[in-house]
Amino acid sequence: MAETPTPDEQESGTALERKYGVPFVDLANFRVDSEVLQMFPEQFMRSNKLIPLFRSGNTLAVALVDPGEIFTVDEVRRTTGMEVEPMVCRELDLYQALNQYYTTPEAADLPDEPELTSLDDLPEAEEGVAAEQGLEPRKIEEMASEAPVVRWVNQMIIRAVRERASDIHIEPTREGLNVRFRIDGILHPIVAPKKALQLAVVSRIKIMSRMNIAEKRVPQDGRYGAIVDGREIDFRVSTFPSTYGETVVMRILDRMRLLSLDDLGLIGDRLGTMREMIAKPHGVILVTGPTGCGKSTTVYAVMGEIRGSDKNIITIEDPVEYDIDKICQSQVNEPAGYTYLRGLKHILRQDPDVIMIGEIRDGETAGVAIRAALTGQLVFSTIHTNDAPGTVTRLIDMDIEPFLVASAIEGIVAQRLLRKVCSKCKEPYDPPPALLEELELEPKTKFYRGRGCDRCRNTGYHGRIGIFEVLKMNDRIRELVVTRPPTSAVRALAREYGMKTLWDDGIEKVKTGITSIEEVMREAEQVE
Repeated sequence: MAETPTPDEQESGTALERKYGVPFVDLANFRVDSEVLQMFPEQFMRSNKLIPLFRSGNTLAVALVDPGEIFTVDEVRRTTGMEVEPMVCRELDLYQALNQYYTTPEAADLPDEPELTSLDDLPEAEEGVAAEQGLEPRKIEEMASEAPVVRWVNQMIIRAVRERASDIHIEPTREGLNVRFRIDGILHPIVAPKKALQLAVVSRIKIMSRMNIAEKRVPQDGRYGAIVDGREIDFRVSTFPSTYGETVVMRILDRMRLLSLDDLGLIGDRLGTMREMIAKPHGVILVTGPTGCGKSTTVYAVMGEIRGSDKNIITIEDPVEYDIDKICQSQVNEPAGYTYLRGLKHILRQDPDVIMIGEIRDGETAGVAIRAALTGQLVFSTIHTNDAPGTVTRLIDMDIEPFLVASAIEGIVAQRLLRKVCSKCKEPYDPPPALLEELELEPKTKFYRGRGCDRCRNTGYHGRIGIFEVLKMNDRIRELVVTRPPTSAVRALAREYGMKTLWDDGIEKVKTGITSIEEVMREAEQVE
């Protein structure tokens, strides 16, 4: 029998309201609507520590011991098909209320439901249940709704958020499932379910993300919003058919981790140059780099800095990753024919001051963006190139006339993400003299590394920071661009005017102990 707290151990109603941000209900003095009580099995309410109170239209008021358990709230919403109005109650009051309505001998006992520490707690699937063919959608949904499956998926997601993971990877293999968290850019494996539960786990995630659980032959995309530990989290989910079943990748977007320009890692003159560029009334500013280098984060940081009542800012994105106040955001819908190009043409009729395009993927979109800049708009976007000077060459390769590139582009920012040395276990060390000579650094330069500790999972790294290459256009660079120059020529001239390369910025951060030389060598290339 689970122990229940004494009244002295219970928090006051006011304290609970302040802690969870929802109304407190005193169940000792509240008459529960017996009709809504029949909506749930007794065991479900005891296991999840909740009790329905009353309904108003399509809204169900529910008292919970922990309203922060968002997956429990979601399960109530899914089961009833109603909107849920959560309230908070004392745990002891909940047990007493349930005992009052259920007078069976077992009613006074709250069954223990310990956290899953081992996947051996999960039941074995029925014969053939893992087979992906021949199962009806109803049967699949039943499997995905089994309590152990639901509980494991919920705990996996909560753990990923708490460990600062940016992505969750679930990959079927011949032998079983691989589950990995991407933390600070590196994938780390965790304990995974048995092969027999593969279909149930994947289907559970698809149900949460509002995907078609019966369709396993084509890729699907979905989204799911939740509150974890009081933080608003968006999960962007992608499934992809593979030889041994569907792979799932869940991108974790923490709305409370939306950064400002000062937080990105722009230091010294690079930050000042960036602010000069985004203060321009018109022109194109591009952020470039490979997938996963933080381009969207930088663009959102810029939007957060320039938004205000005096500007009409409109975005077209795929997808909208963060909601920002005072900005009109729009999402591409290619099946409906709403593409970047089509959306951009219509945005120009909305009298915008600033336009943000999620990504420039082709010459047509680049051309419309440049024409918008030439007619008075400030345009931000991202593009995939290796460095800032190479973006000029890339645009010309997209059949954009060099004189248009020279006229419209105001600045280009290339970036990468490096892991930061863990501040808890950081220590200085003397690198080999040969390495200092190779890197052309002073003989007495000290480097830093992390020994490894519980905070950094013994990796020596905790968190990430950007390195940046900020190219600001000027008259001489514009004159050069018109001649269709090679990337090396643009880079050489930009460096004459003070542009620091990605390598330069990385070495500065190594010298100050922010990151390690291994990280810089992994992500940046030394340029002569």
